[in-house]
Order: sequence, then structure tokens, then C-alpha cells
Amino acid sequence: MKKTLFSTLAALLLAGTLSLNAQTTDVRPPKNSILSSQQQTMSDKRPSPLPDIQEANVMWKKTIIREIDFRQKINQPFYYPITPTSDWRNITTVLYDAILSGDITVYRVENNVDEMITPLTRDDFERENTKIGDPPVIMRDGVEVANEITFRDRMLNVTRMRIKEDWYFDKHLSQFLVRIIALCPVVADEEGLSQVCWVPYDDQTRTVLAQAFAFNRLNAAERRTYDEILQKRFFDSYIVKEENVYDRYINSYAFNIDALYESERIKNEMFDYEQSLWEY
Repeated sequence: MKKTLFSTLAALLLAGTLSLNAQTTDVRPPKNSILSSQQQTMSDKRPSPLPDIQEANVMWKKTIIREIDFRQKINQPFYYPITPTSDWRNITTVLYDAILSGDITVYRVENNVDEMITPLTRDDFERENTKIGDPPVIMRDGVEVANEITFRDRMLNVTRMRIKEDWYFDKHLSQFLVRIIALCPVVADEEGLSQVCWVPYDDQTRTVLAQAFAFNRLNAAERRTYDEILQKRFFDSYIVKEENVYDRYINSYAFNIDALYESERIKNEMFDYEQSLWEY
């Protein structure tokens, strides 16, 4: 009797264990990468804190806007992959998904003024970044409709990004530092260059970018995020504007090779200012 009861209990425990294991196996996602643990912890990743700025310690400051061209080899991690995968999304897709989900707030480009004044809702963003194609009217299901090209269809044309940043000298730290203020995707198509919106580089945006991997062509085991790439300056760029009394871009008064010379002049001017603060 006791032996039979013991056998029955053992069988029930074994069956329960097998059933639990079967259920656990069914819901566990497939482990398709040796770095899957990093993927699972990305949702908890937070951006590294920035140094506090005391206005009384800022003895010099200059606001500039630089442009990152995704066609350059070092900048290609911003543009690829074109089709998102389980591991990678390009920076345009990351920002667009965050706009649709409401995780970040973006601002309208006000007549080429580089200030964040008017916030855009999701619907406003979609409406302002939808253009009419050529021909303007097409047939769909036997009915004439407007040939609207949404931003999702135009994302492949986002081949540049502008960065607004403040360069300043902190006399307390005795350091020449930079603080990114905002990002601006730029569409390059047959109509020329057009700025999409201004994305404030605040805690919300940094959190979104800190949870998105960027491709590292040198070492796939060293997972870099877009926030880390921007903070550590792992990109190449050129200056397109410095703050000036006319509030104009370089390309409004210098063209072709002269515009590049002007960009280099501004960069060297800031470098020379930093060097002139020291005595050897």
C-alpha cells in the first residue's frame, strides 16, 4: 500500500516537473546570439550622466551647428541597416519609432531658424513631413487619390544629420568642453536638402538612444549605443554654421571649396582659443 502510494506521488511529481519544463521551454525565446544577455538588458540601460554646468564658471561659449554625412564610411552606422533587424536599427528609425510612441517630443523647423519653439504632435509630424509626389494624383482601386509620400517612405533619403552644440570653457575644471543641444535629421532628395525637425538632446532622447545598439565594425562584442557614439565623438563631421550677428549658414556666403575652408577656419579658431589659454 505504502509502496503504491509512494510510486503514485513520484509519478505525479515527475509529470508536474516535465509539464513545467515543457511550458518554460515554450515561452523562452530562442537564443540566437551569444550576446543575447546584452540584448535583454538593453531596456534597463541608461545614459551616462553629464557634468554639471555652473554658469558662473563658463568664461567663453560658442554655439555651432555641424553636419554628419552618412555616406562617409565612419558614419555609416548611423544609416544602416536599411531594414531593421532584431539587433540593429539605424538612428533615423530609432528616432522615428520614439516619435510615434510618444517617448520623445520634437520641434518644428521655424523658417530655417535653429531654435526649438513649437512642439509637434505625432499627427503634426506626419502631416508636415508628408509631401505630394510626381504625378500629384494616382489611381487607387479605380479612384483618383493624392500621391502622398509619407516620412516612413522618405527615411531612406535621410542621409545627413545636423547637430547643434555648445562649446565652452569651464574655468573651474580648466577644460574645453562640448554639450550637444539638439539633433536634426536632414532629407536629401531631388528637391535638395530639407530639415525634418529638431530633436532636443535631453534625458528622454538620450535614454532612447542609449537603448539602441549601433554597429561596431571593429568588434561586435563591444556593444556601442548611439548615445555613446555621439558622446565619444565616434563620427566625422564639418561645421555648417557658427552663431553670428546675421544668423546665416556658411553656404549663404561661401560656396564649394570656399565653404570647406570657412568650416576649417572656424574649427581652427576654436582650437587656437583653447591653446591660447595655456602657457608652457
